[in-house]
Amino acid sequence: MRDHVVARSRLRLSCLFCLVVLTSQAEAQKTTVRGIVSDSAGRPLRDVDVAIVAIRQLARTDEYGRFSLRKVPPGEVEISLRRLGYTPATLQLVVVGGPIDSLRVALVAQPDILDVIEVSAAERQKRQWIEDFHRRRAQGIGTFATRQEILTRNSFRPSDMFRTTPGVRIQRGRGLRFNYSTSIDARRDCPPMLWIDGQRAPGMDLDDLPLTDIEGIELYSGPSTTPTQFSQGLTSGLTCGTVVVWSRPPNSRSP
Repeated sequence: MRDHVVARSRLRLSCLFCLVVLTSQAEAQKTTVRGIVSDSAGRPLRDVDVAIVAIRQLARTDEYGRFSLRKVPPGEVEISLRRLGYTPATLQLVVVGGPIDSLRVALVAQPDILDVIEVSAAERQKRQWIEDFHRRRAQGIGTFATRQEILTRNSFRPSDMFRTTPGVRIQRGRGLRFNYSTSIDARRDCPPMLWIDGQRAPGMDLDDLPLTDIEGIELYSGPSTTPTQFSQGLTSGLTCGTVVVWSRPPNSRSP
């Protein structure tokens, strides 16, 4: 009997050792990706958001256009680059071996957005909100639906985008609700707080909005994950979650 106990203990230790070794090897295989972002004339661009959404990596270029993404796993990764006033870009990269130090990406300017005379302050603010939405998405705190994902899924209503999201249920005629394990939440109608373009929208439901008008949606299940600007009115012990909707910018070129 004692021999069996010793054998099991040795097996557990062996498995633990293998797990530690495999984890260390996986960490060792991760590398750093560096590069420079410029405009079409070759001038360096600062404050460009460079992200790998799949691994929640976000960096921003400095005054020389330089960026650095650390602990990037081997394999194919998608790098997105965004800056207000420039057409967003996506780069497919295969990471193999050591660090990558020579990436160079040029972003194409959107003159109609950069021209402060032609663009109203309200329009620039709305476009900046969209950039902030993509920055939070890259950080991966909540659950997000982008305009491209809305188009890809061919959904009929906004709540359809989250039917398979853990902790979410869709009620016919009542829209999106979050599931909770506490009895007090299970007994009552619990619609999430809705924000539209930075403003609270009491009495409205996510499905009151047409999908064609939406640029992005954010879901937060509780106060611990909800960004500060969307947590007004929430209480620490009782909340039905938060849904944040961003409408499409004026004169948007996307479908």
